[in-house]
Amino acid sequence: MRICGDELIEGGTTIEEAVAVARLVEATGKVDYINTSIGVATATLYMIEASMQVPPGYAMFIPSAIRQAVSLPVVGVGRFKDPLQADRALAAGHADLIGVVRGQIADPDFVAKARAGHATEIRTCLSCNQECVGRMGLNRWLGCIENPRTGRESVPLPPPRRRGRRVHVVGGGPGGMQAAVTAAQRGHHVTLFERSSRLGGQVPVAAAVPSRAEFLDIARNLIAHVRRTGVDVRTSVEVDADFLRAQAPDAVVLATGARPNPPWWAAGHPRVVDVRDVLEGRAEPSGTVVVVDELGFHQATSVAELLADRGCQVEVVTNGMVVGQDLGVTLDLETWNVRAAARGIAQSTDLVPMGVTPGADGGVLLALQHHPTGTDAQRAVDWVVCAVQQQAEDTLWRGLREDLPALPFSVHRVGDCLAPRRAHAAVVEGQRVAVSL
Repeated sequence: MRICGDELIEGGTTIEEAVAVARLVEATGKVDYINTSIGVATATLYMIEASMQVPPGYAMFIPSAIRQAVSLPVVGVGRFKDPLQADRALAAGHADLIGVVRGQIADPDFVAKARAGHATEIRTCLSCNQECVGRMGLNRWLGCIENPRTGRESVPLPPPRRRGRRVHVVGGGPGGMQAAVTAAQRGHHVTLFERSSRLGGQVPVAAAVPSRAEFLDIARNLIAHVRRTGVDVRTSVEVDADFLRAQAPDAVVLATGARPNPPWWAAGHPRVVDVRDVLEGRAEPSGTVVVVDELGFHQATSVAELLADRGCQVEVVTNGMVVGQDLGVTLDLETWNVRAAARGIAQSTDLVPMGVTPGADGGVLLALQHHPTGTDAQRAVDWVVCAVQQQAEDTLWRGLREDLPALPFSVHRVGDCLAPRRAHAAVVEGQRVAVSL
Protein backbone atom coordinates (compact mmCIF):
# COMPACT_ATOMS: atom_id res chain seq x y z
CA MET A 1 0.00 0.00 0.00
CA ARG A 2 1.29 3.44 -0.88
CA ILE A 3 0.88 6.22 1.66
CA CYS A 4 1.50 9.92 1.06
CA GLY A 5 3.49 11.30 3.96
CA ASP A 6 2.91 14.99 3.29
CA GLU A 7 0.67 16.49 0.60
CA LEU A 8 2.34 19.89 1.12
CA ILE A 9 -0.95 21.77 0.91
CA GLU A 10 -3.07 23.50 3.51
CA GLY A 11 -5.41 20.96 5.05
CA GLY A 12 -3.61 18.06 3.37
CA THR A 13 -2.20 14.88 4.85
CA THR A 14 0.69 15.43 7.27
CA ILE A 15 3.47 13.08 8.36
CA GLU A 16 1.77 12.52 11.72
CA GLU A 17 -1.41 11.37 9.98
CA ALA A 18 0.59 9.18 7.58
CA VAL A 19 2.26 7.43 10.50
CA ALA A 20 -1.11 6.82 12.12
CA VAL A 21 -2.47 5.37 8.86
CA ALA A 22 0.59 3.12 8.57
CA ARG A 23 -0.12 1.69 12.03
CA LEU A 24 -3.74 1.01 11.05
CA VAL A 25 -2.60 -0.67 7.83
CA GLU A 26 -0.16 -2.90 9.67
CA ALA A 27 -2.82 -3.90 12.18
CA THR A 28 -4.99 -5.39 9.40
CA GLY A 29 -2.36 -8.05 8.73
CA LYS A 30 -3.22 -7.86 5.01
CA VAL A 31 -0.39 -5.64 3.72
CA ASP A 32 3.13 -6.87 2.89
CA TYR A 33 4.88 -3.57 2.10
CA ILE A 34 4.30 0.13 2.62
CA ASN A 35 5.37 2.38 -0.22
CA THR A 36 5.66 6.13 0.29
CA SER A 37 5.11 9.32 -1.68
CA ILE A 38 5.07 13.08 -1.23
CA GLY A 39 2.87 15.81 -2.67
CA VAL A 40 -0.46 15.73 -4.47
CA ALA A 41 -0.83 15.74 -8.25
CA THR A 42 -3.32 18.59 -8.43
CA ALA A 43 -1.19 21.13 -6.55
CA THR A 44 2.32 19.95 -5.66
CA LEU A 45 3.26 17.66 -8.56
CA TYR A 46 6.63 19.42 -8.75
CA MET A 47 7.52 17.66 -5.48
CA ILE A 48 6.33 14.22 -6.61
CA GLU A 49 8.56 14.15 -9.70
CA ALA A 50 11.10 16.66 -8.44
CA SER A 51 13.61 18.18 -10.84
CA MET A 52 17.27 18.90 -10.14
CA GLN A 53 16.15 22.13 -8.42
CA VAL A 54 15.09 19.99 -5.42
CA PRO A 55 17.86 18.35 -3.33
CA PRO A 56 18.25 14.54 -3.51
CA GLY A 57 16.75 12.67 -0.58
CA TYR A 58 14.21 15.44 0.00
CA ALA A 59 11.40 12.95 0.76
CA MET A 60 13.38 10.58 2.98
CA PHE A 61 11.82 11.90 6.18
CA ILE A 62 8.60 10.11 5.23
CA PRO A 63 9.76 6.46 5.10
CA SER A 64 12.08 7.17 8.03
CA ALA A 65 9.18 8.24 10.25
CA ILE A 66 6.91 5.40 9.12
CA ARG A 67 9.63 2.78 9.54
CA GLN A 68 10.07 3.78 13.19
CA ALA A 69 6.36 3.19 13.77
CA VAL A 70 5.79 -0.16 12.02
CA SER A 71 7.62 -3.44 11.42
CA LEU A 72 6.50 -3.80 7.78
CA PRO A 73 9.14 -3.17 5.07
CA VAL A 74 8.98 0.46 3.95
CA VAL A 75 9.93 1.79 0.51
CA GLY A 76 11.62 5.19 0.15
CA VAL A 77 11.57 7.29 -3.04
CA GLY A 78 12.74 10.67 -4.27
CA ARG A 79 15.52 11.49 -6.76
CA PHE A 80 17.78 8.48 -6.28
CA LYS A 81 20.32 8.84 -9.10
CA ASP A 82 22.79 6.09 -8.29
CA PRO A 83 23.09 2.98 -6.09
CA LEU A 84 25.40 4.70 -3.61
CA GLN A 85 22.62 7.09 -2.60
CA ALA A 86 20.29 4.13 -2.10
CA ASP A 87 22.89 2.24 -0.06
CA ARG A 88 23.40 5.22 2.22
CA ALA A 89 19.67 5.60 2.85
CA LEU A 90 19.35 1.89 3.64
CA ALA A 91 22.43 1.90 5.91
CA ALA A 92 21.07 4.91 7.81
CA GLY A 93 17.83 3.03 8.47
CA HIS A 94 15.57 5.43 6.59
CA ALA A 95 13.97 2.66 4.51
CA ASP A 96 14.06 -1.05 3.77
CA LEU A 97 13.85 -0.68 0.00
CA ILE A 98 14.46 2.14 -2.47
CA GLY A 99 12.28 2.87 -5.49
CA VAL A 100 13.99 4.17 -8.64
CA VAL A 101 11.90 5.26 -11.63
CA ARG A 102 13.57 7.96 -13.71
CA GLY A 103 16.98 6.41 -13.03
CA GLN A 104 15.82 3.27 -14.85
CA ILE A 105 14.35 5.31 -17.69
CA ALA A 106 17.79 6.86 -18.23
CA ASP A 107 19.50 3.48 -17.90
CA PRO A 108 17.36 0.31 -17.97
CA ASP A 109 20.47 -1.63 -16.83
CA PHE A 110 20.64 0.42 -13.61
CA VAL A 111 20.08 -2.58 -11.33
CA ALA A 112 22.11 -5.04 -13.42
CA LYS A 113 25.15 -2.75 -13.45
CA ALA A 114 24.86 -2.07 -9.73
CA ARG A 115 24.55 -5.78 -8.94
CA ALA A 116 27.54 -6.61 -11.14
CA GLY A 117 29.73 -4.02 -9.42
CA HIS A 118 29.74 -1.59 -12.37
CA ALA A 119 27.81 1.25 -10.76
CA THR A 120 30.18 3.84 -12.27
CA GLU A 121 28.97 2.80 -15.74
CA ILE A 122 25.36 3.72 -15.00
CA ARG A 123 23.98 6.52 -17.17
CA THR A 124 22.76 8.64 -14.27
CA CYS A 125 19.49 10.52 -14.55
CA LEU A 126 19.75 14.31 -14.74
CA SER A 127 16.37 14.93 -13.08
CA CYS A 128 15.85 17.46 -15.88
CA ASN A 129 12.30 16.14 -16.55
CA GLN A 130 12.57 17.28 -20.16
CA GLU A 131 11.73 14.10 -22.05
CA CYS A 132 10.12 11.86 -19.39
CA VAL A 133 7.83 13.95 -17.19
CA GLY A 134 7.83 16.72 -19.81
CA ARG A 135 6.64 14.41 -22.59
CA MET A 136 3.89 13.02 -20.38
CA GLY A 137 2.76 16.60 -19.81
CA LEU A 138 2.50 16.99 -23.58
CA ASN A 139 0.76 13.61 -24.06
CA ARG A 140 3.75 12.21 -25.97
CA TRP A 141 5.58 8.91 -25.66
CA LEU A 142 8.21 8.50 -22.96
CA GLY A 143 11.74 9.64 -23.75
CA CYS A 144 15.03 10.57 -22.11
CA ILE A 145 17.31 13.48 -22.89
CA GLU A 146 20.43 11.31 -22.78
CA ASN A 147 19.13 7.89 -23.85
CA PRO A 148 18.01 7.92 -27.50
CA ARG A 149 16.59 4.39 -27.18
CA THR A 150 14.10 5.28 -24.46
CA GLY A 151 10.58 4.78 -25.78
CA ARG A 152 11.93 2.89 -28.79
CA GLU A 153 13.33 -0.19 -27.09
CA SER A 154 11.12 -2.55 -29.10
CA VAL A 155 12.30 -1.15 -32.45
CA PRO A 156 15.29 -3.21 -33.63
CA LEU A 157 18.26 -1.36 -35.06
CA PRO A 158 19.38 -2.34 -38.56
CA PRO A 159 22.81 -3.97 -38.87
CA PRO A 160 25.68 -1.76 -40.05
CA ARG A 161 25.93 -1.55 -43.82
CA ARG A 162 29.64 -2.28 -43.50
CA ARG A 163 31.72 -2.53 -40.34
CA GLY A 164 35.12 -0.98 -39.92
CA ARG A 165 34.44 2.32 -41.65
CA ARG A 166 36.57 5.34 -40.72
CA VAL A 167 34.24 7.92 -39.20
CA HIS A 168 35.29 11.45 -38.29
CA VAL A 169 33.02 13.32 -35.87
CA VAL A 170 33.60 17.08 -35.63
CA GLY A 171 32.28 18.58 -32.40
CA GLY A 172 32.33 17.18 -28.88
CA GLY A 173 28.92 18.23 -27.58
CA PRO A 174 26.11 15.79 -26.77
CA GLY A 175 25.24 15.17 -30.43
CA GLY A 176 28.81 14.56 -31.49
CA MET A 177 29.62 12.32 -28.55
CA GLN A 178 26.46 10.25 -29.05
CA ALA A 179 27.27 9.84 -32.73
CA ALA A 180 30.80 8.76 -31.85
CA VAL A 181 29.66 6.28 -29.20
CA THR A 182 27.00 4.68 -31.38
CA ALA A 183 29.31 4.43 -34.39
CA ALA A 184 32.03 2.82 -32.26
CA GLN A 185 29.55 0.35 -30.76
CA ARG A 186 28.59 -0.68 -34.27
CA GLY A 187 32.12 -1.59 -35.23
CA HIS A 188 33.44 1.59 -36.86
CA HIS A 189 36.78 3.32 -36.24
CA VAL A 190 35.81 6.70 -34.84
CA THR A 191 37.85 9.85 -34.33
CA LEU A 192 36.21 12.71 -32.44
CA PHE A 193 37.59 16.21 -32.97
CA GLU A 194 36.84 19.12 -30.62
CA ARG A 195 38.29 22.59 -31.14
CA SER A 196 38.22 23.52 -27.44
CA SER A 197 40.27 21.84 -24.74
CA ARG A 198 37.36 19.87 -23.30
CA LEU A 199 34.32 17.89 -24.39
CA GLY A 200 30.75 18.80 -23.54
CA GLY A 201 29.77 21.57 -25.93
CA GLN A 202 27.32 23.99 -24.34
CA VAL A 203 26.52 21.64 -21.44
CA PRO A 204 29.11 23.12 -19.04
CA VAL A 205 27.72 26.57 -19.87
CA ALA A 206 24.16 25.52 -19.06
CA ALA A 207 25.39 23.89 -15.83
CA ALA A 208 27.34 26.96 -14.71
CA VAL A 209 24.53 28.17 -12.45
CA PRO A 210 24.04 26.48 -9.06
CA SER A 211 20.44 25.38 -9.65
CA ARG A 212 21.43 23.59 -12.88
CA ALA A 213 24.73 21.96 -11.85
CA GLU A 214 23.43 18.40 -12.30
CA PHE A 215 22.86 19.06 -16.00
CA LEU A 216 26.61 18.48 -16.33
CA ASP A 217 25.93 14.77 -15.80
CA ILE A 218 24.92 14.40 -19.45
CA ALA A 219 28.45 15.41 -20.46
CA ARG A 220 30.09 13.26 -17.77
CA ASN A 221 28.05 10.22 -18.78
CA LEU A 222 28.80 10.64 -22.48
CA ILE A 223 32.51 11.33 -21.91
CA ALA A 224 32.78 8.12 -19.88
CA HIS A 225 30.97 6.25 -22.63
CA VAL A 226 33.27 7.72 -25.28
CA ARG A 227 36.27 6.41 -23.35
CA ARG A 228 34.78 2.96 -22.80
CA THR A 229 34.01 2.49 -26.49
CA GLY A 230 37.54 3.32 -27.59
CA VAL A 231 36.81 6.51 -29.54
CA ASP A 232 39.98 8.38 -30.51
CA VAL A 233 39.43 11.82 -28.95
CA ARG A 234 41.44 14.80 -30.18
CA THR A 235 40.78 18.09 -28.40
CA SER A 236 42.12 21.57 -29.24
CA VAL A 237 41.96 20.71 -32.93
CA GLU A 238 40.40 23.10 -35.43
CA VAL A 239 38.96 21.12 -38.34
CA ASP A 240 38.33 22.74 -41.71
CA ALA A 241 37.25 21.46 -45.11
CA ASP A 242 40.82 21.02 -46.37
CA PHE A 243 41.70 18.93 -43.32
CA LEU A 244 38.80 16.57 -43.97
CA ARG A 245 39.64 16.29 -47.66
CA ALA A 246 43.19 15.36 -46.75
CA GLN A 247 42.06 12.83 -44.15
CA ALA A 248 39.58 11.25 -46.58
CA PRO A 249 37.53 9.24 -44.04
CA ASP A 250 34.56 7.13 -45.09
CA ALA A 251 32.03 9.35 -43.33
CA VAL A 252 31.97 12.72 -41.56
CA VAL A 253 29.48 13.75 -38.89
CA LEU A 254 29.29 17.47 -38.23
CA ALA A 255 28.20 18.42 -34.71
CA THR A 256 29.67 21.90 -34.58
CA GLY A 257 26.89 23.44 -32.49
CA ALA A 258 25.63 27.01 -32.52
CA ARG A 259 26.82 30.50 -31.70
CA PRO A 260 25.07 33.49 -30.12
CA ASN A 261 23.06 35.53 -32.58
CA PRO A 262 22.40 39.14 -31.54
CA PRO A 263 18.76 40.11 -32.22
CA TRP A 264 17.99 42.74 -34.80
CA TRP A 265 16.82 45.21 -32.19
CA ALA A 266 20.15 45.16 -30.32
CA ALA A 267 21.61 47.57 -32.91
CA GLY A 268 25.16 46.60 -31.95
CA HIS A 269 24.97 48.18 -28.49
CA PRO A 270 27.96 46.87 -26.45
CA ARG A 271 25.83 46.36 -23.34
CA VAL A 272 23.26 44.17 -25.07
CA VAL A 273 24.77 40.70 -24.66
CA ASP A 274 23.77 37.05 -24.92
CA VAL A 275 23.26 34.72 -21.96
CA ARG A 276 26.30 32.76 -23.16
CA ASP A 277 28.41 35.91 -23.00
CA VAL A 278 27.55 36.14 -19.31
CA LEU A 279 27.92 32.45 -18.47
CA GLU A 280 31.16 32.11 -20.44
CA GLY A 281 32.68 35.21 -18.83
CA ARG A 282 32.84 37.55 -21.82
CA ALA A 283 30.48 40.05 -20.18
CA GLU A 284 29.96 40.95 -16.53
CA PRO A 285 26.73 42.93 -16.18
CA SER A 286 26.23 45.00 -13.06
CA GLY A 287 23.66 47.41 -11.68
CA THR A 288 20.23 47.21 -13.26
CA VAL A 289 19.71 44.42 -15.80
CA VAL A 290 16.82 43.40 -18.05
CA VAL A 291 16.89 39.77 -19.18
CA VAL A 292 14.89 39.25 -22.38
CA ASP A 293 13.30 35.79 -22.47
CA GLU A 294 12.35 34.76 -26.01
CA LEU A 295 13.03 31.03 -25.47
CA GLY A 296 10.79 30.29 -22.50
CA PHE A 297 13.20 27.83 -20.91
CA HIS A 298 16.12 27.75 -18.49
CA GLN A 299 18.36 30.20 -20.35
CA ALA A 300 16.69 33.37 -19.11
CA THR A 301 15.73 32.20 -15.63
CA SER A 302 19.17 30.71 -14.94
CA VAL A 303 21.10 33.84 -15.88
CA ALA A 304 18.58 36.01 -14.01
CA GLU A 305 19.25 34.05 -10.81
CA LEU A 306 23.00 34.22 -11.35
CA LEU A 307 22.97 37.98 -11.84
CA ALA A 308 20.69 38.52 -8.85
CA ASP A 309 23.10 36.49 -6.72
CA ARG A 310 25.88 38.78 -7.95
CA GLY A 311 24.00 41.80 -6.63
CA CYS A 312 22.25 43.00 -9.79
CA GLN A 313 18.72 44.37 -9.79
CA VAL A 314 17.08 42.06 -12.34
CA GLU A 315 13.87 42.13 -14.35
CA VAL A 316 12.94 39.36 -16.79
CA VAL A 317 10.90 40.55 -19.75
CA THR A 318 9.16 38.12 -22.10
CA ASN A 319 6.88 38.29 -25.12
CA GLY A 320 5.01 35.29 -23.70
CA MET A 321 2.27 35.17 -21.10
CA VAL A 322 4.62 33.60 -18.53
CA VAL A 323 8.35 33.95 -17.94
CA GLY A 324 9.98 30.58 -18.59
CA GLN A 325 6.73 29.19 -19.98
CA ASP A 326 8.22 25.78 -20.95
CA LEU A 327 9.33 25.22 -17.36
CA GLY A 328 5.74 24.24 -16.63
CA VAL A 329 6.01 20.81 -18.27
CA THR A 330 9.34 20.04 -16.56
CA LEU A 331 7.86 21.04 -13.17
CA ASP A 332 10.44 23.81 -12.69
CA LEU A 333 8.07 26.76 -12.90
CA GLU A 334 6.95 26.67 -9.26
CA THR A 335 10.47 26.49 -7.85
CA TRP A 336 11.64 29.24 -10.24
CA ASN A 337 8.93 31.57 -9.00
CA VAL A 338 9.83 30.86 -5.38
CA ARG A 339 13.51 31.58 -5.99
CA ALA A 340 12.75 34.65 -8.11
CA ALA A 341 10.61 36.13 -5.35
CA ALA A 342 13.29 35.41 -2.77
CA ARG A 343 15.89 37.21 -4.92
CA GLY A 344 13.67 40.16 -5.78
CA ILE A 345 13.63 39.34 -9.50
CA ALA A 346 10.80 41.18 -11.27
CA GLN A 347 8.85 39.48 -14.08
CA SER A 348 7.04 41.32 -16.90
CA THR A 349 5.06 39.57 -19.64
CA ASP A 350 3.57 40.32 -23.09
CA LEU A 351 6.40 42.75 -23.90
CA VAL A 352 8.22 42.75 -27.26
CA PRO A 353 11.62 44.48 -27.62
CA MET A 354 11.49 47.07 -30.39
CA GLY A 355 14.96 48.60 -30.23
CA VAL A 356 17.66 50.14 -28.05
CA THR A 357 19.33 53.52 -27.87
CA PRO A 358 22.25 54.71 -25.75
CA GLY A 359 21.29 55.49 -22.19
CA ALA A 360 22.91 57.44 -19.39
CA ASP A 361 26.47 56.50 -18.33
CA GLY A 362 26.84 54.02 -21.17
CA GLY A 363 23.63 52.21 -20.28
CA VAL A 364 20.75 51.07 -22.43
CA LEU A 365 17.34 52.57 -23.15
CA LEU A 366 15.22 49.56 -24.16
CA ALA A 367 12.04 50.26 -26.14
CA LEU A 368 9.24 47.74 -25.59
CA GLN A 369 5.73 47.23 -26.90
CA HIS A 370 2.92 45.62 -24.92
CA HIS A 371 1.59 43.55 -27.81
CA PRO A 372 -1.96 42.87 -26.49
CA THR A 373 -2.65 46.63 -26.38
CA GLY A 374 0.00 48.12 -28.67
CA THR A 375 1.14 50.55 -25.98
CA ASP A 376 4.80 51.48 -25.71
CA ALA A 377 7.05 51.13 -22.69
CA GLN A 378 10.70 51.76 -21.87
CA ARG A 379 13.35 50.46 -19.51
CA ALA A 380 16.43 52.54 -18.70
CA VAL A 381 18.98 50.00 -17.44
CA ASP A 382 22.72 49.38 -17.27
CA TRP A 383 22.63 46.12 -19.26
CA VAL A 384 20.34 43.94 -21.36
CA VAL A 385 20.94 40.18 -21.50
CA CYS A 386 19.27 38.22 -24.31
CA ALA A 387 17.96 34.67 -24.15
CA VAL A 388 17.21 34.40 -27.86
CA GLN A 389 17.55 31.82 -30.60
CA GLN A 390 21.13 30.98 -31.56
CA GLN A 391 22.60 30.69 -35.06
CA ALA A 392 23.82 27.38 -36.44
CA GLU A 393 27.61 27.12 -36.49
CA ASP A 394 27.64 25.73 -40.01
CA THR A 395 30.78 27.31 -41.46
CA LEU A 396 32.38 23.90 -42.01
CA TRP A 397 29.19 22.54 -43.60
CA ARG A 398 29.09 25.46 -46.02
CA GLY A 399 32.76 24.85 -46.85
CA LEU A 400 31.92 21.30 -47.88
CA ARG A 401 28.47 21.74 -49.35
CA GLU A 402 29.39 22.78 -52.88
CA ASP A 403 31.74 19.80 -53.30
CA LEU A 404 29.46 17.15 -51.78
CA PRO A 405 28.97 15.09 -54.98
CA ALA A 406 32.73 14.94 -55.55
CA LEU A 407 33.80 14.22 -51.96
CA PRO A 408 35.06 10.70 -51.20
CA PHE A 409 33.05 10.64 -47.97
CA SER A 410 29.46 11.24 -46.91
CA VAL A 411 28.66 14.27 -44.73
CA HIS A 412 25.95 14.37 -42.06
CA ARG A 413 24.83 17.12 -39.68
CA VAL A 414 23.40 16.64 -36.20
CA GLY A 415 22.24 18.93 -33.43
CA ASP A 416 22.52 22.70 -33.38
CA CYS A 417 24.64 23.00 -36.53
CA LEU A 418 21.61 21.66 -38.38
CA ALA A 419 19.10 23.75 -36.40
CA PRO A 420 19.58 25.13 -32.86
CA ARG A 421 17.36 23.22 -30.43
CA ARG A 422 17.73 21.40 -27.11
CA ALA A 423 20.13 18.62 -26.16
CA HIS A 424 17.67 15.78 -26.74
CA ALA A 425 17.41 16.56 -30.45
CA ALA A 426 21.20 16.45 -30.77
CA VAL A 427 21.47 13.12 -28.95
CA VAL A 428 18.70 11.48 -30.99
CA GLU A 429 20.15 12.75 -34.26
CA GLY A 430 23.66 11.66 -33.28
CA GLN A 431 22.44 8.14 -32.70
CA ARG A 432 20.26 8.10 -35.80
CA VAL A 433 23.07 9.20 -38.13
CA ALA A 434 25.55 6.74 -36.61
CA VAL A 435 23.08 3.89 -37.09
CA SER A 436 22.71 4.83 -40.76
CA LEU A 437 26.44 4.54 -41.50
